[in-house]
Parts: sequence; C-alpha cells; structure tokens
Amino acid sequence: MEQAGDKKADSGNRIKALFLDYDGTISPINVPKSESFVPLETYMILHKIGKQIPVAIITTKSLQYVVGRTPFARAWSALGGLETRIGNVTSEAPCLQKVSPHLIEALEYSKSLSGNDLTIEEKRDSEGTVVAFSVDWRQCRDCHQSKATASTILSYCETLPIVVIRYERQPFFDVFPCAISKGKALMELKAKLGLHDGILYMGDSKVDNSAFEMADLSIGVIHAETPKDLSCAYFMKFEDVPIFLSNLWENDMRFNPEFPMIIHAK
Repeated sequence: MEQAGDKKADSGNRIKALFLDYDGTISPINVPKSESFVPLETYMILHKIGKQIPVAIITTKSLQYVVGRTPFARAWSALGGLETRIGNVTSEAPCLQKVSPHLIEALEYSKSLSGNDLTIEEKRDSEGTVVAFSVDWRQCRDCHQSKATASTILSYCETLPIVVIRYERQPFFDVFPCAISKGKALMELKAKLGLHDGILYMGDSKVDNSAFEMADLSIGVIHAETPKDLSCAYFMKFEDVPIFLSNLWENDMRFNPEFPMIIHAK
C-alpha cells in the first residue's frame, strides 16, 4: 500500500467516490453538538456530487446523529466504523452486540463529575442503546476547571478495558467499547459499494490518518484545532471546502493539485 504522501502522481485521475469525515471537515468544529450543521454552500454542492458519484461519511458520531444531517450521502460508517449503513441496510461490529459494563461504568462516572461546563454526549446505536460517549468542554465558561475535570475523567476511563480516543488540540475525547479504525471503515465501504479506485478522503484529525493512508487521494482540512501531523497528501482551509468541491464538480470530478485553495503537504 502506498503512503498518502506518495500519491500525488495519481492526482490527475478522476475522483470516483468522495469519503468524508463530518465534524471539522464539512461541519463547523466550534458549535454545540445540537446545533451542528453542514453549511448551505457545502450542502448544495455535495447534493450535486452525490447524484454523480458515491458520497460516504466516516465519523466517530452515531448514525442517529449524522444521517439526518447528511442526506446527500449514499453510505455512512459511524462510531469510527463500528456501525455502517448503506441505503436501508445497517450492520454493526461484534463488540456492539453486547453492552460493555465497563463503558457504562465509565459513563456514569463521567456524568457524576460533569457539572455545567462539561458536555457528556451519549452515542447510541440504531437500536437506541448507548454504546459509546464523548466528553466535550469546548463550551466551557471556567475552562481551567473544565480541563482539570476532563483530565480526571480521562484518567479514570483509561484504567478500564475500554478505548479512549484523544484528539490533539481539540477540547474533547471519545470513549468506545473497542478499537476503531477509519481506515478499516473506508475499506469496508469501498468493498460494499463495489469501488476499486479513485477514492478521495477528507478529514481533520489524527483519527483520520488510517483513512488518509487507505484512500487514493487525501486532503486534511485545517481549522483552529487541526493537528499538524496528519498523514495526508494535501491540505485546505475549512472555509475553502465548498469552493474546492465546486471546482472539483466543474472539472468533471478531476482533482487538480493546482486548484488555488490546495496546500501541498511538506
């Protein structure tokens, strides 16, 4: 498998599928979860693209959360790949088929310390069962205290046989019952959609690195919380995403590394 940084030679190939992260990639990172949305300009061009090629969402959010916000997509891999939906068919990883008592223990502990400045977001599967959660302090008022409390919760969660995902420079972390891999999720969607090549993946965090490495073309989206060490071939600013997608559409879905918003990885 080629590394993402070696794939610039393939940049003239037509994009045959567009796989996207959600938070911070096509939706603003700095809004409360309940107010999350895809900006209208991005929404409209993705609606056009989705009529021509498959658009898929790969996210650590739940299907319940993301599907209604992204109706232009043909497929979704939620909870970091633990639950997938293509059309009306939903499948889930074996580790979701039984509720993890350790995860529930961690969730109850997190809630007991959360107070007013920490948001504990329960992630539910398609049956409505809580299977993961996140701890988020981006809306904090007393941020020093919120970070300290979040650190206490994180340390406690890491003593249990569950998986904690930290996001560098981002004021939240996720807790899952088992390991997740967006790269594996990308490959599973690729197979289920009958795709062979031409996949562009866009994301904004280190948890996207495995998907960057599995994609044929990879672009990191830059905002205030984006880490520096992403395994992607190119970068662009979040505000340039709709312009890029429009340029891609107007160029018959052929990526051009000379598009003005494209920043080459060093």
